[in-house]
Amino acid sequence: MAIRFPIRMLCITDMNLGRLLEELIDIAKKPKTDFAISMNMTPSGLSKILTGSRLPVRKEKKVFIKLAADYFSEYIYSHACYLKFKDLFPVIYDFKSLEDLRSFLTYAIEYALDKDLATANQVNLEFVERGFYFLGRKSVLNLLCVMLSDHLVNDSHEPLEVYSAIPTYDPAYSEIFLNSLIVNPERCTHIVFNHFFDGSLHESSRQGKSVSLNFISVTQRGFNLNLWTTTSDLGQPFLLLKGKLLLMFDSQIDGTPLLIPIAHKNYLNLFYNSLMNKDIRKISYSRSEAIAFCEENRPAVTALFNQGIDTVFNFTSIGYLLREEEINSLPASEKIGNWAWLLFQHIMNKGTEFYVSLAAMERFAATGKAVVPFIGAYSFPDEQRAPYMQRFNQYLMEEDSFSRIRLLDSHLSNMAILCAGNYCLIYAVDDEYALERIHIFDRAKVSLSLEKIIKDNKLVDFKFSSELWSTYQESLLNNV
Repeated sequence: MAIRFPIRMLCITDMNLGRLLEELIDIAKKPKTDFAISMNMTPSGLSKILTGSRLPVRKEKKVFIKLAADYFSEYIYSHACYLKFKDLFPVIYDFKSLEDLRSFLTYAIEYALDKDLATANQVNLEFVERGFYFLGRKSVLNLLCVMLSDHLVNDSHEPLEVYSAIPTYDPAYSEIFLNSLIVNPERCTHIVFNHFFDGSLHESSRQGKSVSLNFISVTQRGFNLNLWTTTSDLGQPFLLLKGKLLLMFDSQIDGTPLLIPIAHKNYLNLFYNSLMNKDIRKISYSRSEAIAFCEENRPAVTALFNQGIDTVFNFTSIGYLLREEEINSLPASEKIGNWAWLLFQHIMNKGTEFYVSLAAMERFAATGKAVVPFIGAYSFPDEQRAPYMQRFNQYLMEEDSFSRIRLLDSHLSNMAILCAGNYCLIYAVDDEYALERIHIFDRAKVSLSLEKIIKDNKLVDFKFSSELWSTYQESLLNNV
């Protein structure tokens, strides 16, 4: 699921036909009279539709939707035109052709019109028991964007819990969820995204019930992510917006995707209660949960420090080199600042094996941000970044210290992995250091994926030395 365009959004009310048409007219930058003429309507007739005092009757519906979709797609379509819809659809995809946009607008206009017609005819769509479905990749993709956007925008004033059991790698849905959907993180800060999986970490597309590091990295950029392990059969893939909407996914014998939306309130409650009674276990901790755990389990945390962290993978600039007073100067350090400093000291002084990505060091040189998990990011001004990086020199005094440092060239950017004993702790944070989680995996279910990262990386065997480190620091900071 691509997370893009961190752009400020306007406040949009509930999606209805009049509001949708008003926004589309504004995006198209065309006068309302021109749109009215194209729809074979008078300006006053269009005004009634825009204000909601009149709706197209059922015999007009098909022609009305087609004419409107044709008009707006003709005047709006251009390269990356999906960006123009950020105020309307925080969940969308990149339109590769005029026909893609026309198809999307057809579904969006029909969706808004059907909602208005249901309200006008006093039909409560949340309690209807008749079923309907959408078949085919294009219809599933379009309706998924429209329905999710409607709830994300309309319910943005309150927390929204989302539960997913959609395989991250699935023949019918991987292309839709991983490659097509573009999510605006500005509209997702109120969402807690709960994902169920089998507890294992794999980068292979053959492991449909596992998750990948890329999935964690991308999802954390837009949501508060909670991972849940389960040994239960949760049935067919689903996406549940608690108390709002249930989307059930299936595929036909030829692989054609099928989407069944359910809004029946009683069934949504029944489904949620049944889900929570399954054999499930949350392995993710928020900042408040992590702080509470440290305070309530001091012996366990102390035992972890005594055991030591044997391996770390750094895909973001964690502040291992920060001094105690620098950590304690951060506003959120009063409860676990001492724990963080002790952890960093153990990692730096106990022979921990280091894997660090070049991109993480480049980002520090560019931004000066050193991250302290669950506390914040310490900022270094330009003139202090080189001295901070040079603090690492004291850990390179002995020749054998170079053998524990390995370079990585990785696309991952917002996480760090700490391996200790039987566990791997995966810390992930968004680009603004606001959304963060730590996920605790059984090491046995993560090791194959980490080994693959090492095996496939060409820089791992590159010999590290003090001369190389000094040269790299100079080059890095000179290029910022």
